[in-house]
This record gives sequence, structure tokens and C-alpha cells, in this order.
Amino acid sequence: MSGAAAARRARRIELRGRVVVITGGGRGLGFAIAREFLQRGCRLAICGRDGDVIARAVADLQRRGADVFGAACDASDPTQVQAFIVQVLERFGVIDVLVNNAGQCFVGPAVELRAEDAHEALRHIFWTQFHPTQAVLPHMRARRFGRIVNVTSIGGKMPTPHQAAYAIGKYAATGWSETLAVELPKDGVYVSTITPPPLRNGAPLHVNFNGRREQEFQWFTHGLTAPWISTSAERTARVVADAAAHGDAERAVSVISWLSARAQGLAPNLSRWAFSRVDRSLPPPAEPGETTRMRLGQEVLETRWAPCLETLRTNGLKRC
Repeated sequence: MSGAAAARRARRIELRGRVVVITGGGRGLGFAIAREFLQRGCRLAICGRDGDVIARAVADLQRRGADVFGAACDASDPTQVQAFIVQVLERFGVIDVLVNNAGQCFVGPAVELRAEDAHEALRHIFWTQFHPTQAVLPHMRARRFGRIVNVTSIGGKMPTPHQAAYAIGKYAATGWSETLAVELPKDGVYVSTITPPPLRNGAPLHVNFNGRREQEFQWFTHGLTAPWISTSAERTARVVADAAAHGDAERAVSVISWLSARAQGLAPNLSRWAFSRVDRSLPPPAEPGETTRMRLGQEVLETRWAPCLETLRTNGLKRC
């Protein structure tokens, strides 16, 4: 057994009985992560901005036998986050694992972004990881024990065209997470950075689009369905739980996410050239000086392709 393998084995903890907090845990990847930790015998605390979504998720998890607490909480709001963490500690007494999953996605040409789009990207991608982390760290450091798993993205490792706002948030979140992984082990807290590729689910309904929105929605949605690019929420959830158990500093979810990050690191100029060719196949931007407002994918569908909406809601990503 190599030294690295021996160290990983030594870091491993038994997850059964642990208290796991999951932000954005009411649907999509967050709910898949909650189910995965439940299967491993964990007690759960989930939050999300929509209280009705969280209530339905809690009821579902309880039917599966979960000891679960849920509450509405905007993870980008430090006051709400602090109140939620206090509630979790009152309910369970401890927090063993924090999974920072809450976030949003932004798609469209960089030249059409407005300043408020950049602020929103940071708010809903970076600050949703910063505030929960800062809220639980005093507790974890006092116990000299904790696991924090930050779900970032392959988009936080490489410059994907037409995802500049997304990159603003994901690069910030990835850098923050990787720095914590260096600083916190001396306090008994291990931080994992998870970099999945796009997921095959109904995510485009909740993605913010600018530029030629209908065309942006089409390429983004169809790109997510490509099996060699995307992965499933369930597979990502298994990686999240495994990383938490072993205290892994970084985990890619699929071969494509692992290879893409390595290619960017080893040959950034070649990577830039390749992505610039991809960019030329995407919808063209507006005339110089023009900007467009972000709209959710659901609004784009309701405007242009209403029949597709139910397909995405019920069957995941299929070509409309």
C-alpha cells in the first residue's frame, strides 16, 4: 500500500450516525446527496430557499426512514444561515459534515453581461459556500473534527465559453475550497472540492440565460444530454459521500472532468485554442455595447417552447 493510500485509509471515518448538513438539499443534486447519506445511515439537515420544496423533500426522506430536519434558508444570506445552523445544533447537538451544494448556473456570452449579473453569480455560487462554512467552522474547530464538501464544477477549473458569469462564481468557490483544504487539517477539519461535469437532470429550467436566450437554452440543454460529457446526480452524490468519508482534498466525478482539468493545467494554451473553436459554433453575441437581461430557463421555455416544459420536468433532459 502506498503512503497516499495509507493516509487516505487513516483519514476514513464511519458515516453511520453522523449529522450531515446539505444546502440546496430539496431537489436535484442536493436531494440525491441527501438520499445517498441516508443510505449510509446518516442523520440529515437540509435547507433551500423554497420552503415548500424543502417540506416535500423532508416528507419524502422521512418516508424512507430518515431522521431529518429541514428549513427554508437562503445560503447567500449570513443571517439566515446562522439561524439555520443554530437550529440544527439545537436539534442534533453536533454537525459532523457540511455539504455546500446550493448554487445557480449562468449561461450566455460574456460581452452581454451586466455588472449585476456578476454580483448575482458571486452571490449564488461563492457566497452560498462561504457563509455556511464560516457558520459551522467555530463548532468544528472547537471539536477538532469536521468534514466540509464543496460542490464546485469543472467550470471552476477551465474557461468554458458562454459561461463567464458561472466561471466568476465557480473559480472563486474552487479557490476558496482548495485554500481551506490546505489550512484546516491542523484543526481536524478536512475539506473536499468536488468538480463534476454537467448533470443529466432538469437543471436547465433553473439556469439563468442571457444573449440569444432560446439558442443558448438549446445548445446548453442538448450539450448536457451528451453521454460522454455529462453524468448523473446519483453518481455525483456517491462521490460526495465517499469524499466526506475519506477527507479527500479533491475529487473529479467522471473521466471527462478529470481529463479536462488536467488538460487545462498541463496545456492551457492548447486548451484555450480548443475552446475558442467551440465558441465560434455557439450563438453569436449582440452588437458592441448591447447587454441582455438574464432569464430563467423555465421562462424561456414558457415563451418559446411550452410543450417541452413538462418533458423536462417529468423525464429529465430529452431533446424537445
